[in-house]
Amino acid sequence: MPEGDTIHRAARRINYALAGRELDLAQAPNPRSPVHHRADELAGRTLERAEAYGKHLLVEFSGGVVVHSHLGMNGRWRVSIDGDLVLKRAWLAFGSGERVAAQTGGKLLRIVSRSRARNDPALAQLGPDPLRAGFDPEEAAERLRRMGTGREAGDAIMDQSIVAGVGNAIKSEAFFRARIDPNRSTDSLTAEEATALLEETVRIMRVSVESGRRPHWIYRGNRGNCPRCGTRIEVRRQGDANRSTYWCPGCQR
Repeated sequence: MPEGDTIHRAARRINYALAGRELDLAQAPNPRSPVHHRADELAGRTLERAEAYGKHLLVEFSGGVVVHSHLGMNGRWRVSIDGDLVLKRAWLAFGSGERVAAQTGGKLLRIVSRSRARNDPALAQLGPDPLRAGFDPEEAAERLRRMGTGREAGDAIMDQSIVAGVGNAIKSEAFFRARIDPNRSTDSLTAEEATALLEETVRIMRVSVESGRRPHWIYRGNRGNCPRCGTRIEVRRQGDANRSTYWCPGCQR
């Protein structure tokens, strides 16, 4: 699943390519698209800005119109500034001249008013986003530690109401960098440990956005050894969503 860093990168690319430009392309050629019959409502509007909120993307246009997107497990945004995108499978494509942004697949794609998007219950329930201004690792650490006895920290940190944008890969890498076992309960974490974990989360996501590549040490490494201590990397399923967690039993405690 695309995680918060991926969505922030998409927002940055869309802004670079299209912010301030009037659209001369707005279409949804794929008949499976939820906006197949509404894409032309964007034609002639100016793209004002794209913003990420956790795993959600809001693209705002003149006239108070917003595209609200969540890529789910298999959606993808592509952005081109030289007209090389193939659009026939796109759920939504909009652009100006050769500059085009297009989404394929996804969990959510809708065209709504700005007020409806801003008051959406799914967005209102999100916790703080590590990549947005004002994020406080210590406050987020306390939110994590208050999750109650017995909940595994590796599961809790992916709860979007605690921290928005963290998924399997960022989780595994942040716990590894902080040397914390993701199988520990949230209430067993000290304030210092939880804060260190959130600081590593921020660091990983920022590097990913700035460089275009997420730092990789341990995720999907269960067929290899820990790059730090040489212990065999392990993987297990966590939480109700049964998602994979990778960790080193040798140096994560």
